[in-house]
Amino acid sequence: MTIIERLQQYKELDPHKVALIVDDKKYTYDDLYDAVLSIDINHISRIVNVAKTRESVKNQVLLIQSQSFLEQLVYWLGALYRGYIPMVCHNEMDIDYIEKLSLVIASEGVPPLSDFGVLTSGTTGRPKPLWRKEESWREFFDIQNNIFRINEDTKVFLQGSFSFTGVSNMVIAVLWAGGTIVTTSSLRPTRWIELLERYKVDHIYALPTKLRLLVRHCKCKLPFINYIIAGSQVLDRHLMEQLQQICPNMEFILYYGASELNYITYCTGKEWLDREGTVGRPFPSVKITEADDVIYVTTKYHIEGISDTYTVNDCGYIDKDGYLMFSGRQGDVINKGGYKISIPEMELYLQSLQGVSEVAVITINDDIRGEDFVAYMVLEDNTELSKIIEIIHHERPSVEWPKAVLEIPMLPLTECSKVDKRKLKEWYNKG
Repeated sequence: MTIIERLQQYKELDPHKVALIVDDKKYTYDDLYDAVLSIDINHISRIVNVAKTRESVKNQVLLIQSQSFLEQLVYWLGALYRGYIPMVCHNEMDIDYIEKLSLVIASEGVPPLSDFGVLTSGTTGRPKPLWRKEESWREFFDIQNNIFRINEDTKVFLQGSFSFTGVSNMVIAVLWAGGTIVTTSSLRPTRWIELLERYKVDHIYALPTKLRLLVRHCKCKLPFINYIIAGSQVLDRHLMEQLQQICPNMEFILYYGASELNYITYCTGKEWLDREGTVGRPFPSVKITEADDVIYVTTKYHIEGISDTYTVNDCGYIDKDGYLMFSGRQGDVINKGGYKISIPEMELYLQSLQGVSEVAVITINDDIRGEDFVAYMVLEDNTELSKIIEIIHHERPSVEWPKAVLEIPMLPLTECSKVDKRKLKEWYNKG
């Protein structure tokens, strides 16, 4: 059964069931399916021909340009329904970049069995197009939904653009299960909390950066939250404890994945607390191995054009119980005059210091050592930066001291909720 056929089935079986809530606007499965059938492809899209014959719709990529979550979702589904190959552009992309992307797609072409395209988050450079068959997602939905406890009664809150793989995959997986998505375009955590309370949401899907914002602004208990699903950014014990206080009935589920490979490993909050630094054990049908500290993943649920065993050059090792201990991307290291400092490990240490709410480490050039690093911090109320620096100098060798520790009110985030380190570097260089 295809994704579109699944939606049609829900429309026929339970047309009045709410599929999507965007702020205070509700859309039933009936509304959503009808919207998919009635879209005007040319309204907010750009068609890129990727084959010599223009007669075949299947050889046309549909670049969807909209900042509306609803339009992104409906146009993506509508393009699938009509046989186009949809790809949602990131909101930050300007006309010039979309033009260049079109030329790249037209010249490089698309693998023959592709059903849709996804864009990388672009945290290490320009976003690049990746191509997928529909079954690389839909055949994994039942597996991931079972792990994440998602079913027809589920209400998941998430915030972000449909253009990011984590968001789009979760949205379609919830619709596949017949559940309900709750979202907003607002970046205000107080607005998120309003929606959580109003609709008694039982799942939150968010990266730790957004969970920290939620914790900072939430002044009440959220006992109806049963699960928090989070990607494997820097976690710390204090954040887990704060989330447990706010959501006393929740189970925390951490996952590790990649746009190229889908979900790879997962663990519960308790498992993470027992093995800080782990990203869990493999999802069913996924295998992981490690060679020279590089992680290799074997899965059939990957993008087109790569082998079943593949690496995205993430580093780590597998412990005796089969848990993957993650240490970051290859090259995510500061070479300070020959002394190697792992950025993820340093961020984890700094995040663990009492009074530190959020932290990000950036690499800078150094005339003497070649490389050094700067730490940006968001501190909790009444915490003095001088005391934090004093602790670092007391607990770490001098070669691991940051060149500077800078306090800011909030870390800048990219559209996909990761810390915008390029912006931090710009701030530092201007300063």
